Amino acid sequence: MPKHAVAATWTTFPSALNSPAMPSISDVAVLNRRDALIVYVPAVKGAADYRAYIYDTNKVTFNGTQPRGAVIACAGYRQRFERNIDGLLTQIGSIVQTNHRELIQAIEVPGLVADGNYKIIVEALASPCPFTGMMGHTSALIPLWSSTNTIPIRGFNDVIAQFGNEVINGQGSTLNDYRVVSADQTKPAEVIGQPVLVTDTKIPADPVVIARSAIVVSRPAADEAVNGPIFDVGTNAVFDDFDTDGIMTSFKPTPRGEGAGLTSEGQFGDWFFWMVGVQQGLQSDGKTWENGDNPKGVQVWKRHGRLYTSFGDWAQDVVGAVYFASTKSLPQELDTSKYVHSIFRVNSGATGRRYWHWLMCGGATREELVDTTTHIPHLRPIGQANFYLPASASTPPLGFNPSGYFGGEDTKDPNLNPAWRNKECLNIIQFGTGEFWGAPANANLSTWFDAPHSELHAFINEAGVPNGIINLKPDGINDGDTNATGGMAWRMDAQKHATQPMFEPFDQEAPLTHFDVFVRPDRVIFYINGRQAWCGDLSDRPLKMKYGMISYGSLLYHSGAEIITNYLGQAQSSIAIGGSTHYVMDTPYGDTRIWDLVGHSEKIDIPSQFTFDPATCFKPKSVALQ
Repeated sequence: MPKHAVAATWTTFPSALNSPAMPSISDVAVLNRRDALIVYVPAVKGAADYRAYIYDTNKVTFNGTQPRGAVIACAGYRQRFERNIDGLLTQIGSIVQTNHRELIQAIEVPGLVADGNYKIIVEALASPCPFTGMMGHTSALIPLWSSTNTIPIRGFNDVIAQFGNEVINGQGSTLNDYRVVSADQTKPAEVIGQPVLVTDTKIPADPVVIARSAIVVSRPAADEAVNGPIFDVGTNAVFDDFDTDGIMTSFKPTPRGEGAGLTSEGQFGDWFFWMVGVQQGLQSDGKTWENGDNPKGVQVWKRHGRLYTSFGDWAQDVVGAVYFASTKSLPQELDTSKYVHSIFRVNSGATGRRYWHWLMCGGATREELVDTTTHIPHLRPIGQANFYLPASASTPPLGFNPSGYFGGEDTKDPNLNPAWRNKECLNIIQFGTGEFWGAPANANLSTWFDAPHSELHAFINEAGVPNGIINLKPDGINDGDTNATGGMAWRMDAQKHATQPMFEPFDQEAPLTHFDVFVRPDRVIFYINGRQAWCGDLSDRPLKMKYGMISYGSLLYHSGAEIITNYLGQAQSSIAIGGSTHYVMDTPYGDTRIWDLVGHSEKIDIPSQFTFDPATCFKPKSVALQ
C-alpha cells in the first residue's frame, strides 16, 4: 500500500442495501488519483473477487441489492506471464496447469471527473466479476484465420444492456483455468475469448456479495496540491486527464504500412493516432470484411476519464500496433541541465508479444519531425516484431528503427520524405519473460520480494541507421541474462545488488501503473509508481537529438504463437503456465490498453516529490551499435 493512502471515511448505505444485514469490510484504505480512486481492501475469507462502484442517485438503481446502471470496477487477478506465484499445480499430459489465481486486493474506480463528494460501494464477492467481452465502443467481430470462429469486441452499451451494468476488469472466464476440452488437447478455440453468458451459473452476472461497506471520498483529495501537483505546464506542454467522453471517428486509411491488415491515421482530441497491421473486423452480417473510414477492428475512445485502445493483430500473425502523439505541443527541446518529463498511466501486464511502448524520436529541428503549423507528425514510429533485438541477432537483420520504413512503405507512398525517416530514437518497453525465478545470487535479501515476470528493455536507435540498437543495460546485473539482447529484470542499489523486480508486483490489468520518464542528453531516469526503478548514465554516448517527439503506444504480434506458448505450453512444458489467465482465456487475439494522465513538458527540474539517487545511475555495458 502506498504511503499516501489513507483510511477510508465510512458513510451510510443506499436504502436498498440496508437489509438484509451484511458483514462489513474493515480496514479499507483509499488513494485518490485525480479522476480515479484506488480502494485497498483486506483479505475477506471466501472472496473470489472484489468490486466497487460509484453510487450516483441519478444513474444507479437496484434490482434487490444488485446495482443497475453502475460502472463496476473489479479487482481481478495478477497477470503473471508464465506462472502464478501461488499456483496450485496439476499436470495433464505435457501441460502444467494452475487451478488458483492471485487475487489483487486493490480496485481502481474511474469516473471521478468532477470535483465533489462521491459515495463508493465496496463489496467482496463469492465469484469473479464476469468477463463481458473484449472492451470496445462498438460491438464488432474479429475473425480467426485458423478456423471459422470469431472473437467479439463488446461495445459498452451492449454490455450495459445485457449485464445491467458496465463491468471494468471482469476476469471471470468461461474456462476453469486452462481446462483442455478437446480430445487431442488442443486449445478450445470455440471457448477462449468468448464473453461469459448472462445465464452462466458459475460466473453469474450478479455475483453473490459476502461483505459490503460504503465509503465517501472527495475530489480533489485534501493532499493533492502537495503530493500530486501538476508540473507539466508551460508554452510547450500537454497534460490530459481525458475527462470528456468521446469516440474516435476520424481514422482514415493510409498507404503507409506493410500491406497486411488495416493501416490508418487520424486526430482525436489533442492527439494524433496511427495504427498498422490491425485485424480487419467483420460487418454486422458476420461475413463481409469492413473497409473505408472508422474501422471497427481497431477502436479508440475516451470514457470515465480514461483513453482506451483495442485492436487485434492481423491474421493473428503480423504485428498490430496503435500509437499516438500530441498535437497540442511541439516536439520537446532537450536541455543539458534540465529534463524533458513524460508521465503516463497504463495497464502494465506484458508478455513477450504484447506490451506498451514509450519512445522519443528526434533530430536537429522540429520541422523534420512534425508539421509545425498543425503539429501532425511527419514520422509515425512503429515498433515492429523483434525491434528490441540487435541487428546481429538474425539474418536478415533485426533491430528495426521504429522511425524507419515499415515493410516497404516507401514504395507505396511517394510523398514520404526520406528526411523524416530513421531518426535517433530512445525506446522503453515492458517485456514479458519467464527466465527468472527467485532472487539472483547478488540480491539484497533484506529488501528482496517477489519474482520477475517482465523486464525493462531500454535502447537507442542511431540516426540514419535502419537496423541495430544500443542496449542501455549495464554490466554486472548478474541476472542470468547477460547477453547483448537482454533486458533488465531487477532494480539495483548503488553496489549493483538486486533489490526487487523491475516491475512486479505491478504486473496487472488494474490498478493502472504510473510511469514517469525524465530525459536529458546524458541521462534517463525511469520511475514506477513514484519510485526510481532505473537510471541510465548516457555520458559515454549522449542523445544527439535537439528535439524529440514523444509517442505512446502498444503492440500485439503473432497472438497465435502466444496461444501456443502460453496455453498449451509447448515451448515451456516444464514451467508452470498459468499466470496470464486474462490474456490467454479472455483476450487471446486482441489487446486493450487503458491510458490515463498522459502528458509531457520540457526544461524542468525533478520535482521534490521524487527521490533521485544518482549513485544508482549506471552506464551501459556497451555503447556500440549492435
